[in-house]
Amino acid sequence: MEKQKPRDLIRSISFAYWAILLGLVTFIVVTSLFVSNVGETVITDPQTVFIIKTTLIFILIVIAPVSYLIPQKQINRIDKSLNLIEKLRFYYTASIIRFVAMNTAGVIIAVGFMLTADTNLIFLQAVVLLFFIIYKPTPFKIASDLELDEKERQQIMPE
Repeated sequence: MEKQKPRDLIRSISFAYWAILLGLVTFIVVTSLFVSNVGETVITDPQTVFIIKTTLIFILIVIAPVSYLIPQKQINRIDKSLNLIEKLRFYYTASIIRFVAMNTAGVIIAVGFMLTADTNLIFLQAVVLLFFIIYKPTPFKIASDLELDEKERQQIMPE
């Protein structure tokens, strides 16, 4: 079996990020097209719409910090004495958890928008996409998160 290179793992992390982000954006666009073309919503009762909006806001308030804290805790627990490949594998796992958590929040909000057609939910989607932008994995961010030494930094930096 061929030895995996650090830059290949960086590309895998980046690919996972873009795949999950683009999947979410596609789902948001599809739900927006559905709402604009169907015209009528599934849920029209103002009280129910309010409850759904409040629940979605609460879900985002919970998921956003959790999507940062749990993976960051995993990243901080990575043993500094491991080789670079192992560190990057652990980082990959933590990153996937982070991306999937925010993707889950985005999908739930998109479904809520599809059910209620409440355009205020678009602002919640903007928050989710903002978190995705903040979470974007770059070699510099990865090196900082993993507290890599200069030799390891050179191995993951683009040429």
